[in-house]
Amino acid sequence: MALTCYDYMVTSSWNPTHATVECPPDTKFCYSSYLETEDLYGNNTKIEAHSCASAAVCQETGCGTNPKDYICCCAQDTCNSSLKLRMTVKEGSHDPIKKKEKPIISPFPLYKHYPSRFEQIVYQTYNAVENRMWPVRPLYYGMAATAIAAYHWRNPSNYLLNLLPQTENVMLETLKITVLSLGSAYIPVFVIRRFLKHFYFSYKGFLFDNPKKPSITTRIWGIVRAVLSFCPPRLQSCERLLPTQPVPNLQENVAKYLESIKHIVGKDELDLITEQGEKFLKEEGKKLQMYARLYSLFTTNYVSDFWRKYVYLYGRDPLLINSSVAHVDLFRDAPAMRAVRAAHVVAIESLSQMAIHRQNYKPLGDGLLCACHYDNMYAVNRVPGETIDNLVNYGTSNHVAILLKGNIYKMQYCDDRGKMYTLDELTKIFDELFTRAELEPQNGPLAHICALTSDRRDQWHQNRRRFFLENVKNKKALEIIESAVFFFTMDEEDDWDYEANHPEKLDNFMRNMLTGNGSNRWADKSLNYIMNKNTRCGGTTEHSIADGSEFDHIMENFVYMDTKVFSYKPLEEQQKLLSNGRFAKEEGLKLAEKLQIDLVNAEMVTEIERCRVTAMTAGQDVDMATTVYREWGKGRIKKCGCSPDAFVQMAIQLAVYRDQGRFVFTYEPASVRFYRNSRTETLRTVGEESCQFVKAMEDSTKEKSERIKLLKKACEAHVNKNKDCMIGKGIDRHFFVLYVLSKGFGISSPFLETIFSQKWFLSTSHVPNVTGQIDEDKDIDFSWIGACFGAVTKDGYGICYRFAGNHSICAHISSYHSAENTDSHRFQREFIKALNEMAEMFE
Repeated sequence: MALTCYDYMVTSSWNPTHATVECPPDTKFCYSSYLETEDLYGNNTKIEAHSCASAAVCQETGCGTNPKDYICCCAQDTCNSSLKLRMTVKEGSHDPIKKKEKPIISPFPLYKHYPSRFEQIVYQTYNAVENRMWPVRPLYYGMAATAIAAYHWRNPSNYLLNLLPQTENVMLETLKITVLSLGSAYIPVFVIRRFLKHFYFSYKGFLFDNPKKPSITTRIWGIVRAVLSFCPPRLQSCERLLPTQPVPNLQENVAKYLESIKHIVGKDELDLITEQGEKFLKEEGKKLQMYARLYSLFTTNYVSDFWRKYVYLYGRDPLLINSSVAHVDLFRDAPAMRAVRAAHVVAIESLSQMAIHRQNYKPLGDGLLCACHYDNMYAVNRVPGETIDNLVNYGTSNHVAILLKGNIYKMQYCDDRGKMYTLDELTKIFDELFTRAELEPQNGPLAHICALTSDRRDQWHQNRRRFFLENVKNKKALEIIESAVFFFTMDEEDDWDYEANHPEKLDNFMRNMLTGNGSNRWADKSLNYIMNKNTRCGGTTEHSIADGSEFDHIMENFVYMDTKVFSYKPLEEQQKLLSNGRFAKEEGLKLAEKLQIDLVNAEMVTEIERCRVTAMTAGQDVDMATTVYREWGKGRIKKCGCSPDAFVQMAIQLAVYRDQGRFVFTYEPASVRFYRNSRTETLRTVGEESCQFVKAMEDSTKEKSERIKLLKKACEAHVNKNKDCMIGKGIDRHFFVLYVLSKGFGISSPFLETIFSQKWFLSTSHVPNVTGQIDEDKDIDFSWIGACFGAVTKDGYGICYRFAGNHSICAHISSYHSAENTDSHRFQREFIKALNEMAEMFE
């Protein structure tokens, strides 16, 4: 007789409805699994699953040993309810099952339907209301307002109503009660939000307290945070509660700046700049500081708008290399057919886009960090102008633009009724597209049409107008490309990879992601994805839209979705979805549409070729050295008692000193995301402490103990500088605003002119792990290799690094072959040597 078992799953509920099921004839056990964990918002959650057990799950009766995470097996009818199982089976009596994995929870909803325009208006309106009420939900506010209104209707002669003018008009009385009820219900909301804005979101003392002995204020702050966890915010619920970025003290910043350059410039130059600084403080600096303080009172952030406008949008250089950030994928990808991998990319990024626009992304830091720039991640285009560019946001888009075999296609990820395609359906659509593209390759000048976007911005502005906007067919194609969620290039290369024994493959992979081949990027798009024939993927992000924290968040969610939530079927099952396009046609799926673009005239052909050759030449000049240092990772650095980021920065300082024979201006972006509409600040790595450490490493007479002492001191100074930047006390963004104001008001300032004539020879960036969703020590193959960017100066270096769990350090070094004084692989050798020497001091 077949065994009968309870069969159900319940989350965050202790009183589920029990359902029973008759198991297959060969079933010998019922099982129950229990897991106590945290949901996306940090709330404690209990997950129970009860079902018939296969032989692979249960071999004998008993339970696992971890009471918070275990499976129990029993061999009687319906013995696997929580109550019966715990009465009949002794917990921990056996351990026949391996520890249950952490539940896989998607970082955002898996939408099934693309929202109509009306639905978009509805959820945008709801989000706008909630973002002005959080932590009070609109439902609770509405209930309170309704209750107050009911009281006023039942008691028309109450004190509050009597304070207002009386009228016989029913509509006016109704309006009066409505307004009074809504206002009364909002008073506690207003008080709560004021408290949160001026205490919870403004307090930064926790950054400086000893975590083992926090102050009373920090403990109160922590209690408030714990209470708020019961009402987790949406992506931008806290944006209006964040404080405005403060204008730093001018005298302190001048002193910090002079301290940061004293080991970089010569004595005579230092004396001159010091004299300029003293004069600046006495004369034009006071006026400019006053203007900055006044401006900060009338804007959400006194830096960000100026920064985007003058650093990015006014730039006339080509975007690729100069204003773009590139990334590659993982140590090792799961085996996948090309159509399957492409379907994953489109499905994940379309869901990510919708989650951001619906504000269903979990905000970083539980809302303590600015999240307003996420809106620019998808379906955004940087439109070239004669003197300044413009960012155009197309909202929620339902298609991607695909470059394949020289043609550009529009592919929708939903049907015409809004039903989202499944992964299998997207795979079939891509299968049809790959099959069709082989029959209609574009080999003429139009195969390189994207090269036009890699030109200088003023020239691309003119060509865009002449070749696209003034031609009806081309204008329509341009609108489709620019409104796409992202631009997806199917590259014909097949040797991109990470192989420890063939580092040149990763060098080529990373360099190609940054530069393209001259005609395979639509440089204006906020996001370009690229996949080659062996299905390795990477991307290029236009930098004006946002910064590292947004890019990292998007990428970490992508990796988790790709490897955990969606994962990949075995190749044999993937192959069954491919039919040379027959399945997509038979099932009536909406096929990719080839965009029609005309060659307007001979000049267009000439311009395409000129842009292609220029972009290809610029890309070939990039010298890329990718580093995956596998000896150890951040875990060993922590055992040395140093900040991992500071440790690597000191290794970079030692390497560049040996490479160049001098200290150089070094840039590292620091986060100021505690403030509204904020972006980054410059962390000046070079200082007294870092220079003393480097000199000690080069001095053979110094003892190991003294070198360790100087290293720890330098790391501590670096951490303190970072904290100063985080609370708005950085140097460079403050001086940048003063410089812009001096130009706007026609005020001459030799001191500021000197500062902004100094170039960042060494531009560095640390890519942090912002979500912790992937355990990179357990799943080493799922470690993200990281990102890169071009060197800021033609004779300098760009270094982008990240920690892959505790097992590796990924650092990618760029420079230019045309520079006689730099060599990325030479620097790479010095960097690895510095890491080894510094670690060996602690052995």
